[in-house]
Amino acid sequence: MLETLALPDTQLELMLGVQPEESLEWQAELDGSYTGWHDVESADQLIAIAQSITAEDDWFTVQTKDLDEQPSGRYAQAANTGKGYLVEVAQIDGNTTHNWRIGMGAAADDSGNLPHEEPEDNQILSFAAVTEVLVSWLHGRGLPLGYGAALKVYRSA
Repeated sequence: MLETLALPDTQLELMLGVQPEESLEWQAELDGSYTGWHDVESADQLIAIAQSITAEDDWFTVQTKDLDEQPSGRYAQAANTGKGYLVEVAQIDGNTTHNWRIGMGAAADDSGNLPHEEPEDNQILSFAAVTEVLVSWLHGRGLPLGYGAALKVYRSA
């Protein structure tokens, strides 16, 4: 069972504590077809995968390789909402997951981040914004300037 905790936005610093040389893998659903897991070979490949989510409800996830078998790691996910893109990044440490829903501007810090809830307007990103956020995430640099993030913390028993 998952329990949600409210933590201050200072937890964004966790996004900076990642190792860019780690092994990553990706999966996607494109037009209802699931790709399965594949190794991430480069930032260019990750951008090409993001470019492939062109239909509404297409999505992809990139994560620490074999994350389900690791005590800690990270993931990012992007989905085509039909109006733009929703992007979330997360850091997992044991039974705690810090999940940030990315948006434009400082107001994004106070926007919603509830599972299965529609993103707020400032959380609908352009493809250029998705690219900027994902490349920064891939290299372990946190959020680029001009973005904010609404934090949701999950704890499993």
